[in-house]
Amino acid sequence: MSPADPAAAGRDLVALPRAAVLMLWTSVYLRGDLGPDDAAALSDGVGRGVPGGEGEDLFTWMTALRRLPLAQLRLVLPVPGRIAGLVGPPAAITAALEAEQAVVVTAAGIADHTLVPEVVDDEVEGRRVHAVSWRRIAAPLGAQVAPAASSGGAREELLHALRRAATGSVELDLVPDEPVESARIPPGWTSTALPRHLDPGAAHLLSLAARTLLLTRSEIDEGHGHTVHLAEALARRGLLDELHDAARAALVETVERIVAADER
Repeated sequence: MSPADPAAAGRDLVALPRAAVLMLWTSVYLRGDLGPDDAAALSDGVGRGVPGGEGEDLFTWMTALRRLPLAQLRLVLPVPGRIAGLVGPPAAITAALEAEQAVVVTAAGIADHTLVPEVVDDEVEGRRVHAVSWRRIAAPLGAQVAPAASSGGAREELLHALRRAATGSVELDLVPDEPVESARIPPGWTSTALPRHLDPGAAHLLSLAARTLLLTRSEIDEGHGHTVHLAEALARRGLLDELHDAARAALVETVERIVAADER
């Protein structure tokens, strides 16, 4: 069995933002458990697109990280008005907002560059596919990044929001304990088997946060204006927004804690 075979990871597939998948497998490479060729292949995910012909080569990018002093990876899932963690130039911020994700790489605490996935529709052997490439944008000289979240508070906020949704009077058609159907997974995400060494608790929280983020995003995008009363509609949207924000924060915090443990 090839090390790049998802089944070799011994885990069920989990849908995650492509930047998060790249960070997870890069950290496995940096800890010495996987070669850069296999890590780069696993970073593409399963069945959700093909590598594009342009952009940064992930094998080259991963091996170059070892030449950076005290290299660290930071996951950012920005939305308009919430871009904390991103660094310039403006092109990097714009690209990250369009992709709704980015990996910020630091060297000795100073921002080195931003890596952003870019997905375009393409045709391969007569079928439509998503072609994925990675854009590397150098950071301004001396740019610093805020410290990574490490308090663990995002997990508690997500669980609190989920309990409120389960016990409140607003009905939400969300089942984050079950896999999300493929139609709800956007092109900027991909499915991956999780690395073998992941703690079961971290793996469960990663899956729960990702599923909640996908489901709430889908509900918000679809609008679901079936409620009769304005007050009910506003309460429903408020709860969806709370869940969405809590899931996004928990996903970022969980990935960063996993990667930080591997970097030590």
